[in-house]
Amino acid sequence: MIVETYVGIVQDGQICLPEMELLPEGSRVYVVVPKEPGDLIDATLARRKANRWLLEYVGNLTMADDVQLVQYHQRAVWQFGIFLTRRGHQPIGPIGNVAVDAETGLVLVSQEKIEEIISRGEAVARAAFSAES
Repeated sequence: MIVETYVGIVQDGQICLPEMELLPEGSRVYVVVPKEPGDLIDATLARRKANRWLLEYVGNLTMADDVQLVQYHQRAVWQFGIFLTRRGHQPIGPIGNVAVDAETGLVLVSQEKIEEIISRGEAVARAAFSAES
């Protein structure tokens, strides 16, 4: 993927580029807003990022909860417990955890950790939900 950079400003909630800049029609656009060093995303935004990541990589019956702001390798991260969910039941878990970089918003999880979370989640779900049948 080739990325081109266009610099603009936000005015009244809209992105304004210099008049001479025309973006390629139909192209995918990513908006990056530089933050001041030390600015952190809040726990609510971090939880949304963690829940989206869980939906995409682990499964739709998981959720991030029990947040803590911790130091990890000299960076601030929001760490969430991962819980199994099911309609009509209290969340079960935690079955693992997921960390979101508090400055960049990136989810910090290795492939090995993903497999571990899925495996543990399947085992917990079998034990918890098969007892109901």
